[in-house]
Amino acid sequence: MSCQTPTAIPNPCTEMIGGQPLNPCGRPLSLTDAIPYRDLLKMAEYDERAAELDGFRDRLARLAAEECRQKAEQIREHYRDLVADYGLAFCARQAAAEDGRYGNRRFF
Repeated sequence: MSCQTPTAIPNPCTEMIGGQPLNPCGRPLSLTDAIPYRDLLKMAEYDERAAELDGFRDRLARLAAEECRQKAEQIREHYRDLVADYGLAFCARQAAAEDGRYGNRRFF
């Protein structure tokens, strides 16, 4: 009777090279890996809307553009704080788990 050890599927957010955690592409983790896909989309929408509003010359459009930029930055800042508190690898695993829960698979 032979014992076969089960082959574990590695979690891409725990793979390391030189002590640096890697994302599924094999690149070092970055802040965007720690942000769930739905929030990345929100940030992109805010940034895109700000760029559109920058094309207008009136004061209200400029204020609305600045508000959009601030909302996107608030999301980034929230995840920067989480990464500072819990670490990049932990937050990346949490984001990947949340993406899986909502059916939003990341495409790297």
